[in-house]
Amino acid sequence: MSSTTAKADVQAAPSQWDTLTVAELTAYSGNTRDVEVPAALMADIKANGVQEPLYVVRTHGDVPQVIDGFQRLTAAIAAGLDAVPFTPRPVIRVDALTPHPKNAREDLDINAAFVESLRADGCRIPVKVQRLDGGVLQVNDGNRRYFGGRDAGLTHLPFEWEDDGRDEAGQFLDMITTAHHRKPLTQFEMTAAMFSAAEAGAQVGRIAKAAGVRQKDVKAVVKVKSSESLNGAVDGTAYAWTFDQLAALGEFADDPEALAAIKEAAADEVADADEVDWAIRIEQTKREKRQKAQAHRAELEKAGQRVRDMTELSERATPVWRLRTSDDNRITAEGHAECKGQVWVLEESDDEKYKPYCTSPALYGHAEPGSPMGRSGKSTAEKEAEKAARAAVKKGNLEWDAAETRRRQWLADIVRRRNLPKDVTNVLVGHVNAALLGGEWGLCDDLNKEPTTNVLAALLGLTGDKAKCREKFPEHVAKDPRRAPQLQFAAVAAVREKSATRPAWRTDSQRSDWVRKPAARWFAILEGLGYQLTPIERAVKDDEPYDPYKKKRAAITATAKPERAEQAAAAEQPAVDATA
Repeated sequence: MSSTTAKADVQAAPSQWDTLTVAELTAYSGNTRDVEVPAALMADIKANGVQEPLYVVRTHGDVPQVIDGFQRLTAAIAAGLDAVPFTPRPVIRVDALTPHPKNAREDLDINAAFVESLRADGCRIPVKVQRLDGGVLQVNDGNRRYFGGRDAGLTHLPFEWEDDGRDEAGQFLDMITTAHHRKPLTQFEMTAAMFSAAEAGAQVGRIAKAAGVRQKDVKAVVKVKSSESLNGAVDGTAYAWTFDQLAALGEFADDPEALAAIKEAAADEVADADEVDWAIRIEQTKREKRQKAQAHRAELEKAGQRVRDMTELSERATPVWRLRTSDDNRITAEGHAECKGQVWVLEESDDEKYKPYCTSPALYGHAEPGSPMGRSGKSTAEKEAEKAARAAVKKGNLEWDAAETRRRQWLADIVRRRNLPKDVTNVLVGHVNAALLGGEWGLCDDLNKEPTTNVLAALLGLTGDKAKCREKFPEHVAKDPRRAPQLQFAAVAAVREKSATRPAWRTDSQRSDWVRKPAARWFAILEGLGYQLTPIERAVKDDEPYDPYKKKRAAITATAKPERAEQAAAAEQPAVDATA
């Protein structure tokens, strides 16, 4: 073996090699030999010390034995050096290697994460090297590691000698064989190894570089694995949790019901990432609504209003919106504000606003519509049916809100992407042209309304004061003219989104075709661009009734990329008259 060998564990200059004292090495007689040291090598070591480490292994009794580097050790002794660098396994200089001219892999996938992993921890798997005529050292197996290591600034790679008699056919067969033998870690195995590394003392940054993932991914794994409640949600399922899903789970460490619902979605034998993502989005929406409800309650209590729990109310209690005066006139919330029977309650746990109720309509001179004072005129069965219907509507509204949040995030990702495929850009331009020239969907009427402005600000990523003044929006967005189609599309999309309100999913007595039909066409356009519809959105697109209590399987990937441009373009035809 030549003096091209060096250290495997710390391979990026200017990192220091581990060292052994000369005394420790020379104490073992087998390490000192009567060899002639070339004059140039002797002069270099006397001037600069030993730069290329010795290849040293530990034998029985922990005795250090030199495998390669006898000339360097002899020169170090002559130069009076106290210590020399060493490597525990053979490596070879990167600049001494030549890549295989016909490597089987067309795409080596030398991505940033791979390079960063090599830079952080070096190359762990040896490359196979064959000595060819003329002294060429060719990499027969490990060309990805060779190029990645070179990009990472590694000076050496661990290596093994290939049989010098291996013919060219054998080289290609080796490429096939080694590719078959490699089996990457499963997602479960990866997260388990990451957590074990953290338990063993590895820092987050080191784990992230070695695994080729983001630091926040490592933090998510450690948080879930370290929490009894969170780990209980993922433990015992065959599902391969993604890093983003593990990070989202961290929000629910104090919410066993949410964790149970998410785990149920993952425990399904045919569960996929789409369904688990959707279950998480539903629970996130519930949580967001609870937070809004808490804020609303604080406002009410600060204003001196009475807040009660639904269980505290009697059967006589009635929501204010149902009340009438004795002469059958409607009582407004403002008109009821001074009633001594007014209280505020949260009707459902997922509501985000408290509603005003009258504790005893008959006592305070109110009546429900179309009935004598204090009587509803409805049987118990009718009341139960109404209650079930209201519960279904509330659940549907919750899922609609969850889908809306997810859909708008997907739109925001398109608007903010630096580069879009040309065919997708063409579809965006076509949609903008159709909207402007065709004058459909009340675009001119709705473009500058406040709800549209709020949606547009979110799509553009504008917050705080920047999101308040519509006239200054152009000052806060990218000036690159190549982004113009995306920004124009954002303005049109904001109108579409502003108009796609909750009534769109209803097919009961509250069906609103003037909302449902434009929403259906809008969803078809988005689906054509690569957005995958949730079950409630698909029901609108297909004009089918939606039952929120019926389990549905559907591909609903939040990370779907805009790629079906032809389908999106087709969705523009024919036009739908939203004013009908």
